[in-house]
Amino acid sequence: MSSPVYKLPPYKVDKVMLATAETIDWGLKLLNIPPLWLETKGEGIKVAVLDTGIALEHPDLKPALLEARDFTRSPSGPNDVQGHGSHVAGIVAARRNAHGIVGVAPMAKIISAKVLNDEGSGTSEDIVAGIRWATETGADVLSLSLGSPAPDPDIHLALVSAINKGKFVITAAGNEGPDLDTVGFPAGYPEMVAVGSIDRRQRLSRFSSRGRQVDVVAPGDEITSCYPPRGFATLSGTSMATPFVSGVVALMLAKHRKYGGKTPVRNQRDLIEHLCKTSADAGPAGTDPLYGCGIVDPNKLIRE
Repeated sequence: MSSPVYKLPPYKVDKVMLATAETIDWGLKLLNIPPLWLETKGEGIKVAVLDTGIALEHPDLKPALLEARDFTRSPSGPNDVQGHGSHVAGIVAARRNAHGIVGVAPMAKIISAKVLNDEGSGTSEDIVAGIRWATETGADVLSLSLGSPAPDPDIHLALVSAINKGKFVITAAGNEGPDLDTVGFPAGYPEMVAVGSIDRRQRLSRFSSRGRQVDVVAPGDEITSCYPPRGFATLSGTSMATPFVSGVVALMLAKHRKYGGKTPVRNQRDLIEHLCKTSADAGPAGTDPLYGCGIVDPNKLIRE
C-alpha cells in the first residue's frame, strides 16, 4: 500500500461547543444568502464531500445524508471521528431545525466519501476510489477540502473523468499563505474551481494560498459548523471556504433546474466562467493571484 500523500491542509480549531441556538453564520449573512432561500435551498442537488467522513448521528447532518462510505478501512467506518468532514458537510447543507447551524444549501443532499482516515490523511488510491464512487452514485457537485503540494496523475484523471460526465468539482486552494505560488493539488489543476478564503472584513485570510490558479474566494475564517458526535466548532481554513462555494453552486443548480437561468451552466468550464463573471472584484483590479476573480456573489451567480 502506498504511503499517505493527501492530507487536510493545516487548519485552525478556534473553539468547540456542545450546543448552540440555531445560528446563521457570518458568511451567510455577509453575502446575503438567507433571502435567496425563498427561491432555492438546493433541493434535488447532491453534493459529495470527500473528506474524513461524517458524524452519522448529528441532528443537523443526519437528515441531509443520502449515502456514506468509507474507503480508508477505518475502524469507525464512514463515521467521522476527526471532525473536519462533518464541519465541511455542515457548511454545505446543515438542516434548519431550531438549533445548531444552517448550511448554505439547507435542502441539498450529502454523499459522504471517507477518503481521509481518522488522522486526516489518505492515499491516492482511496481518493480515486471515492471520486469514482461519488460520480457513480449521482453526485452533482464534488467538494474536496484536501490537498498535497505534489500533483497526482491518478487523482487528476479521476476528477477530469467526473467533469467530463457533467459533474462540478470545487477544491481548496490550500492554507500555505501568505507566500505566492502556494496553491496545492488538486486545486492547482486548470480544470478545477480553486477557492481561497476571506475573513469577516472581506480581506484575504493570511493563511489562504496564493497563485494564478485561484478562481474565487469565500468566507473561510472562524466559521461555525457541525462537529462530532453531535456538537459544533469554529474552524478556519480554505477547507471552510470550499464547501461554502459548493453550497452556493447547489443553490444555483437547483434554481436553474426549476426556473432556468439567464446563463446556462452546463459544465465545469461554464461554471468557472460564470463564477468569474459574477464575483465581486477585490484586491488589485481584475483577476489577481490573491482573490482570483473576486469574492463569490451568490445573488448574482444565481440570478444572472
